[in-house]
Amino acid sequence: MPSPVLVVGDSLAVGMRPYLGTMLGSSEVVWDARSGRTTPEGLVRLRARLREVTPQTVVISLGTNDGPDPARFASRIRSALEAIPVSACIVWADINRPPRKGRYHALNHVLEQAAQHDPRIVLVHWDRAVLRRSVSLPDGLHPDAPGFRYRSLMVAGAIARGCTAAA
Repeated sequence: MPSPVLVVGDSLAVGMRPYLGTMLGSSEVVWDARSGRTTPEGLVRLRARLREVTPQTVVISLGTNDGPDPARFASRIRSALEAIPVSACIVWADINRPPRKGRYHALNHVLEQAAQHDPRIVLVHWDRAVLRRSVSLPDGLHPDAPGFRYRSLMVAGAIARGCTAAA
């Protein structure tokens, strides 16, 4: 059986659950996603799950519920990278959120920097998809069902493109 894909995230990961597993075909998907989850909460769950499974790929959907401090987010990214086995590919979706939740562009910048320095990271450019209006966000944060399907396709594509080399 193939090594599992571990998904750790927030409500944007929860919404992918009906779609991603089917798109990945034979891969086992282990889910640990909850609405409202911050990156520190996600790191606790990531470490707990990594004691149970050795994933080939870790999909992370965290940062949307964090504050706007890029240095703090960079530290959290480093903590995630340290926890994940060096043999695993990491698919991390960047952030798009409404202004009421705080500025997010600097968070995406530190995520891009991390990806430039760690070849395990494959970014999913969710922010671009939203800004290009490839998806609809009825509440300003969460996509509708076709949008969650599109996000799932983006993640599945990132796994196929970037993570097959890490396997």
